Amino acid sequence: MGRKRGGNEESKLCWHCHGRGHDQKDCKVLLSGASRHCFICNSTEHLSSDCPEKVHSSPPPWVQEVRVAAPPRPTPTEAPSCSPRLSVVITTSPVPSHPSTMMIEAVIASFQRVKGLAECPLIIVCDGFKVVKKTTWKAGKVTEEKAANYEEFKCNLKKLQDAGQLPAGSKLIILQGHNGQAMAVKAALQEVDTPLVCIHQHDLEFTVDFCLEKVLDVLEDEATPVKYVGLPLLVNLHYEAIAFQHHGVKVKVEEYQGLSFMPIIFWYDSTHITSVKHYMSLVFGMEQTYSAGNFVEETFGVRQRNDIMANGMGDGVHAKYGTYHCISMSSDGLRRPLICHLNGVRFLTPQQREALGYPPDPPVEFYPSRTMTNRKQRKVRHILDIVLELADVDMEFSAAVRNILAHMLNDTRLRNSKPTTSCLPKKHSYK
Repeated sequence: MGRKRGGNEESKLCWHCHGRGHDQKDCKVLLSGASRHCFICNSTEHLSSDCPEKVHSSPPPWVQEVRVAAPPRPTPTEAPSCSPRLSVVITTSPVPSHPSTMMIEAVIASFQRVKGLAECPLIIVCDGFKVVKKTTWKAGKVTEEKAANYEEFKCNLKKLQDAGQLPAGSKLIILQGHNGQAMAVKAALQEVDTPLVCIHQHDLEFTVDFCLEKVLDVLEDEATPVKYVGLPLLVNLHYEAIAFQHHGVKVKVEEYQGLSFMPIIFWYDSTHITSVKHYMSLVFGMEQTYSAGNFVEETFGVRQRNDIMANGMGDGVHAKYGTYHCISMSSDGLRRPLICHLNGVRFLTPQQREALGYPPDPPVEFYPSRTMTNRKQRKVRHILDIVLELADVDMEFSAAVRNILAHMLNDTRLRNSKPTTSCLPKKHSYK
């Protein structure tokens, strides 16, 4: 009773005046006759994409603190392999492995696998939380104990930054309250000093080199339709099948500057590279509205997909978004994922597993997205069925025998495989 149609009014956010309790449709700035608004200088005379100044506006009110590490040391004898065109933004929030920084350190260490990535400016955004009696990780709702662990995690991040264990010049943004991925990205973009940005999550590793400099060249080439380059996971490696089977849209690989790209009809929050201008004018454009806790892919991404499903790929519909996946091939000619998922809501350090009474750290086979490029490699059920058929096992007992064999196979993997944490990237010193 008393709640207005459209959900909780207090959860609404306005990207124009940074106010809560209303969105762009009810913004007094817009209703007063100002039809244009710049996110960079707050001018109402032009959009952020046309801003003549590269000057940041003051941080939005949900930003509690911005910490900047010491600037990078000059290297006169050797220039960085990656031009200062790209910054990396890592969004983080409470997970079970906190207060440990092991997972995010492993993620940052994996930058070494991509030539030039480790030299890019780094921004880490720590979202806030809501204290509740039962934890729901994705919603940012945690118990008092988990909240205390997360606060300690943020302190540990600051210690890493002060000790030079994070890249020189890195920025740490602390948000107050639970804001969600969309607002975390919006806050980070105001601290980005490069034209291009890589949005990355705290539990995703880079797996192999993918010619980063060439990808940036393609993004900056206005002759190509590519405005967003996503890095595929194992689950969306063959996106053309997903687009056709689930959404009835046909897409095929396109070639630009010697690289292969797959058009996609969805704005994934998973690792992607695009321009700050594209983000601010499109994702955070005047017609886009968000509420506290929103993810970009669950709001803007859904709107994009619905737009393309209703109007098709042509007539400039997909070109407005310019979303593509970067296709990379392994030596055997098969596509390979460029990032892998550590699964933050399940990741625990060996010490945490031992303290909870869990078995030793599970082997890499329990994290198939880290080690395999073909999902069929993970499935042993059909193999066991064939074995039982050749053994002429009665159908009545087949399932029971298969379960026994599967359990034995699992125990064998536990005994003979390397632990997951031992396969994480080695730490890299940024001093």
